[in-house]
Amino acid sequence: MAMFSHLGMSDSSYAAAPCATAEDEVAAAERRMQKGGAVAIAAAGLLAVVGSAAWLGGSTSESVSNLRQVPPVDELAFDEKWGVPFISSRCGTAEASSKCGEWENNTEYQVDGGWYTSLDHVPSAEMCCAMCQGAAKCKAFTWVKNAGLDGCASQCWLKGGEPTKKHHNKEGFVSGMAPVRPAMPVREPLALVPKGGQDSMFCWSLVVPGSYEEELLKFQQKEKASIFACDAWSVYSNLTKNIGQGITTSAVNTSLVVSFGGDSNTALNSWIFIAVWKKVIDERWHDDYSWSVKVDPDAVFFPERLRPIVAAHRNAGYINNCKYGLHGPIEVIAASTLVVLEADYKASFDGKAPKQCVEKLNFGEWGEDFFLSRCMWEVHHITKELDESLMCEAHCDCNDWYWCDRPDAVTFHPFKRPDMYKQCMANSLASRADALAKIAKN
Repeated sequence: MAMFSHLGMSDSSYAAAPCATAEDEVAAAERRMQKGGAVAIAAAGLLAVVGSAAWLGGSTSESVSNLRQVPPVDELAFDEKWGVPFISSRCGTAEASSKCGEWENNTEYQVDGGWYTSLDHVPSAEMCCAMCQGAAKCKAFTWVKNAGLDGCASQCWLKGGEPTKKHHNKEGFVSGMAPVRPAMPVREPLALVPKGGQDSMFCWSLVVPGSYEEELLKFQQKEKASIFACDAWSVYSNLTKNIGQGITTSAVNTSLVVSFGGDSNTALNSWIFIAVWKKVIDERWHDDYSWSVKVDPDAVFFPERLRPIVAAHRNAGYINNCKYGLHGPIEVIAASTLVVLEADYKASFDGKAPKQCVEKLNFGEWGEDFFLSRCMWEVHHITKELDESLMCEAHCDCNDWYWCDRPDAVTFHPFKRPDMYKQCMANSLASRADALAKIAKN
């Protein structure tokens, strides 16, 4: 059957709509900043790049249970509600990539039966191709430039079989086969630093119970990857729960319900992380470890790459991960900084929030990363040092983040499916091995 026949949608139902990417949003934020809106700076720290939040949110033949509690596509897509006044040159593009091999323009691949999934607001054919590489079941893809969606109108279809028929003369359609998938190599475990050791790292994540994040964390623990390869780790939630693979969450007395708002419609989650950082401080991890590292579950994190970075920034109170400001996927905070924040918490009337930061910052419409950074450097004058190797995501001009082919990047963000997370790991490890081989050869 043709791609949309089972949805009762004809080709005539397509309509063009603007596609705004993270570059657009940052540029728009900068323009608003120039007009004096301090809150607008938070636009550089939005939750997810266009399309990435939709990776589990499209029409699919997968079981509904695998999609539970994934944010609605429209909630995180960059469309008109972000106030972006122009269309990105990168959105709606179908330029061939060497990583994708040959693809066919103006062609729809028909695959009869089997597995499929559709992903909304995917801005380019290249990103669709990369998603096909990441989805283990995907053998072919079709990207549609204008699928009649609100906001970024582009759509990506991943298909679990080879094409049985090719429909040509389909304007705005791009189809191809799954790219080569580098295999996950055998990894050497990170040499652990004992308690009190220089450059030691305590790493933690916050998980929404019952969400897709649980599956990501279980995969990471099984692979001894991400926070589970650090010198010490913990997983926090709003309840104590055994989520499998030996992971039991540490309960924080807070709601994990997040509203969206502010100048850039970002997640207003500052109070949540004020409570979680209080828990981290109360558990005294900073007494034993030089650095506390907060990592989002959907951030592909290589702690072995972080170790030399923290060693190079021993005089910093925290390490900034983006030229636009601290972004939430990874936050690397020195023990000395947590001592300062601990005193600020204790100064509040109930000990539950950093007194000076809450009183001096008008943060009601900020995300947690923007609040935390302003709390540290503006209120407490804590030294920050920038290292852009910490993070690769579209919000910080790492435009091809979805290929995970930077050999130096500590994190790639976001990857919300275990298979896509695993392929990102494999891609980056292969890229690093190639880079090291070239160095050795020279």
